[in-house]
Formats: sequence, C-alpha cells, structure tokens
Amino acid sequence: MASASLTRINTNIQAMNALNALNKVNSKMSMHQLRLATGKRINSAADDAAGFTIASKLKVKASGLGTALDNIGSSKNLMTVAEGHLTNIQDMLSKMKSKAQQAANGTLGSDERLAVLAELDEFNTQIDAEVEQATWAGTTLLGDNDLKFQIGTGEAASDELTFNVVDNVSLVSAFDSAGLDVTASTGTDSVSATVLASQYVTAATDDFDVAAAFDHTDEIAGGHYTVNVTTATSGADSVITIQLLDSEGAAVTLDANGVSGSNETGTTLSTTVAGTFNPGSIDLGVGITLDLGAISTSTAGHAVYAVEYTSAHNVEDQDAAQAYMGKIDTAISKVTQGLSYIGSQINRLSFQEESLSVAKVNTESAYSRIVDADMAFEQLEATKMMILQQTATAMLAQANTAPQSVLSLFG
Repeated sequence: MASASLTRINTNIQAMNALNALNKVNSKMSMHQLRLATGKRINSAADDAAGFTIASKLKVKASGLGTALDNIGSSKNLMTVAEGHLTNIQDMLSKMKSKAQQAANGTLGSDERLAVLAELDEFNTQIDAEVEQATWAGTTLLGDNDLKFQIGTGEAASDELTFNVVDNVSLVSAFDSAGLDVTASTGTDSVSATVLASQYVTAATDDFDVAAAFDHTDEIAGGHYTVNVTTATSGADSVITIQLLDSEGAAVTLDANGVSGSNETGTTLSTTVAGTFNPGSIDLGVGITLDLGAISTSTAGHAVYAVEYTSAHNVEDQDAAQAYMGKIDTAISKVTQGLSYIGSQINRLSFQEESLSVAKVNTESAYSRIVDADMAFEQLEATKMMILQQTATAMLAQANTAPQSVLSLFG
C-alpha cells in the first residue's frame, strides 16, 4: 500500500487507499449477499472453476439417477399389470380343474358333461381375452416380446433389464388357451402348416416319405413349431433336407423311427429322391403329419412352414376328463412359473431402486457440499463486511479532510 505525505496535497494518497479498501469491502459484501440470496457458494464458474466443473458432473449424474428411478417405477407398474392378468388366468385354470374333476365323476351323463364342456369353453375364451388385454403402450405383455428397461445411468448390461415372461417359462409359446394346451373342444388333434417364405422346390415324381421325430416326444404335446424345408440338386436327383425348430427357435434332435434315443440323425434329416421332387407328406412320427401336397413345384428355392399343433380336449367320459385335469395341472404349473418370474423381476427392480436411491442421495450430498453456501458463515461474513463498509466510509471522509491542515502553515 502506498504511503502518504500530509504535506503533499495534489494527490490525496490517504483518500485513495481508503477508497480502495472501501471498494474491496463493497465487492466482498456483494458476494456474500448474493450467496445469502441464492443459497449457493458457486454462482458462476469464476467463483470456483474446478468446483464448478465437478459440481456440474455431479448434477448430471443426480439427474440421471432420478430418471432411472422413474423408469424403475414405470417398469414395476408394467410388470404388475402382467402379474394381474396372469393371476386371473391362474384363478380360471383352478376353476377349470374343478369343472374337469366334476366331469370325471360317474354320476354325470353325456348331457351334463356337455354343459361342463360349454363352461370350459367360456373359460378358454376369457383366458384368450386376458392375454389380449395384457398390454402396455400397445405392447403385449404376455407374448414372446423382449421388453428392455433402462434401469441405470449407463450403457452397461447391468443398466438394462430385459423382461419376457414367455421366454422364461419352459415349453410355453403363449399364455392363451392353445399355448397352455387347455383348449376344450369336441374336436380332435390337428396340425396346420402355413408357408411363411418363398416356396421351394426342384422336384419329382416320388413323394417325400420320411419318418422324422424328435427325441423329446413330450414337447410335441402342444405349442408352436417350425419346419425348415430346403432342396438342392445333385445331378439329376433332388436332395431334400428338413429341420425342426421348437418355440424358442432351437433345433430339435431328429430321428428316423420316432423313438427317443434311437436312430438319431442330429438336427437335420436329409433324403435323396430321383428326378424332380413332388411334395407329399412328412410324418414326424409322433402323431403329426405335414401335408405338403399343395406346395408349388414351379420355383426352386427355400420354404419355411409354421406348424401349429392344436390339441383339443373333451370331457366326454371319465378317462378324457382325467386326462384334461392333467393338462390343466401342467398349465397351472406353467402359469405359476410365469408369476414367479414376474415376482423375481419386481424384486430385482426393488433392490435396484433402493441402490439408486442411496446413490442419488449421496450424489446430491456431494453436489451440495461443493455448491451450496454455509448460510451461518456467510451471514457472519456479511455482518463483518457491513461494519468494515461503515468504517471504511468514515476513514475515507477523514482522509478527504486531512489535507486542510496544511492551511495552518499559511496563517
């Protein structure tokens, strides 16, 4: 600080020093008043450049954690909707079991059993309706759909959850009456094949007569299966190859005689026929025959057939009713698996929600420690600056009058 000489009056150094001190006090006073007004220690990057950078990242992270928590809440609501419809299906299956058990009693005649069958058919209709109504934002919840939820703030696998009830229940293609294999009808078991892709084939005068079956013969009791049929030329002959895929798209082991563990040929079965192939039928060896007679032979290529096996059940006698009871028990077990899966996913989301809640609080705490003002400290500083402002003003006034003492030299 510059020193002042009282006898030099052209430049009042004392007053200038007092003015500088007053300006500094005013600046600090303004800073503390702003912090008290906003509650923030950092109001601009200039206040603390490093702290501002760190706090900005913490603020973004806290915001992301909040969004993830909102996502988890919505995901749990979605799963609860699926759980409600699946619980209704379970309740209906329980009532269907009671009706089938009633039909198994020898005291009922054919007319009474037909009445029971009609009621079971209505249950089937409602089960199908439950599956159709189980939707969220236009997406079917009880179908084979992968619903992906963002439950974290990053791009790692742990930040995402995939929800698919059908895919996590063994041997279920859908939770409707056909998928659960509890369709009540007076009809018989049947198979239908629909061409999904370009029609195959080079081919011949011989029918394609191959007994093909899989080693898991219990799986064919119901569901959706796909048969891939391909052809290739080998000189003047045609090589026909088939592959059977289960409801999850996995290739099923084929064999030549339909007996599990006997004469297995792997996941594909091929045969060579002379000349151009004329499609006939494929016998899967477990009560399912695919009629390919209507397939066009004019275009070489590849065809994929969607195979729907419909198992129709009735309660026309005690044996049929007891068999139907067994089917319902299996369906209840599958629905229970689905409910268990939904419950486990909701529990996982609850733990994730708790973890993110703690992380959000800690992140906001770290942000607060950097950005937020200590109000008690700021008030003390503001009071001190207020006093210094008054004293600096008083000293400036005295410094302005001090040069007048020089006039006494001219008396």
